[in-house]
Amino acid sequence: MSSSNSKSVQSVSLEQLIALNDEMAALIRSGIPLESGLTTLGQEMPGRLGRIAGFLGERIGAGESLDHILANNEDRFPQLWRAVVRAGLRSGRLSSALESMSTTGRRVAELRSAFGLALVYPIIVVLLAYGSFVMLTTRLAPITLHVYEDFTEKSDPLLSGLVSLGASVQWWGLTIPVVVAIIGLLWWYRSGRAALPKSTSASGRSDTFGSLRDGRIAAFAEILALLLEQEVPLHEAIELAGAASGDANLAQNSKALARQIERGETLTAGEGNLNSFPPLLGWLISVGGEPEHLAQTLTEMAQQYRQRAERATNWATVYLPIVITAVFGGSVVLLQALATFRPICKLLFELGSPL
Repeated sequence: MSSSNSKSVQSVSLEQLIALNDEMAALIRSGIPLESGLTTLGQEMPGRLGRIAGFLGERIGAGESLDHILANNEDRFPQLWRAVVRAGLRSGRLSSALESMSTTGRRVAELRSAFGLALVYPIIVVLLAYGSFVMLTTRLAPITLHVYEDFTEKSDPLLSGLVSLGASVQWWGLTIPVVVAIIGLLWWYRSGRAALPKSTSASGRSDTFGSLRDGRIAAFAEILALLLEQEVPLHEAIELAGAASGDANLAQNSKALARQIERGETLTAGEGNLNSFPPLLGWLISVGGEPEHLAQTLTEMAQQYRQRAERATNWATVYLPIVITAVFGGSVVLLQALATFRPICKLLFELGSPL
């Protein structure tokens, strides 16, 4: 395969990976051999997705197993996707594993799209607020300070600081918005790549959005249930499900937890590596039980987390723009009020004071 093709496979977007998952799941469920289905898909679909599908179809048609292809081409496929495929192959239900990842990935894509639309108005407000702040430091503050000093023969620290800041506006006036814009564009680009954002903190809480955490827990529970239904040993199932969850912290703790189970150590809910799991999920893992019953409970739990993720997404989409607008817009209004009315109030107080 050419270097250009290799590069195109590496830079897969999240939407493209979701589409590939859906196509592969549909081929498996309909009983169409993957090699012929993916080869045809590669011929019919343009761009990166078609090249990926064609590459997989060609290698599978040459007699290589999907697991072997992923093992020999780790740099060409996202780590998360490789983990999901391995978990699906191990459980014997590849289509279900791919659909679970698609659901989680689609949730991330929807959240990204919704936030992009919802942030349009706050961005406009922030730009206007920043322009107003520049005008404050370069125009309003010097005039107000001059009037204040003429009447009181004193200087105001706040106004003096704003005037000093305005004197160096040529250095920071354009630099700050350009740097912020570059950082924002890089974040937006990376958030659309096939590797899901690793936003979970060590405490098990999402640094960005709770819906991402809930969606990943749902994916973990679904894939763990699939593996247990096929009587995969618990320690192996936990490690595979953690790697396929898309959560770096969860994957790390799942691997350590799997080693504990393999060594026969006693597990206590809320302690050690189980502390990174939600309380009920950690308790289920520590208690264990019949794989069939545990798998059923995990499936029901995954549905609950999917619903929680959807509610959190809707809440964040509605209220985050309001918070951003209030914080940035309100901060600039407050600063302008302090810079304008505080010196005037002090000036009136000084003029009204007895000599």
